[in-house]
Amino acid sequence: MGAGTLLVLLFSDPMVDVMSEIGTVSGIPAFYISFVLAPLASNASELIAAYSYASKKTTKTITIGLSALEGAAIMNNTFG
Repeated sequence: MGAGTLLVLLFSDPMVDVMSEIGTVSGIPAFYISFVLAPLASNASELIAAYSYASKKTTKTITIGLSALEGAAIMNNTFG
């Protein structure tokens, strides 16, 4: 847990700087950067896992992929 907290402390400020610069360079408003791009970046592993499950095209793997995405959405909305 301590290692995870340390990693967040090390990488959160540079990520905010990068997201801010992306918004400045591309002309995208800060609202869209913070509520669309940042969650996509922070949940990229869940998106990739859900896609790989869904690409197998069986009922069970599609259900697992959708469950993973739903769990990620709940965690984002709960913990902020």
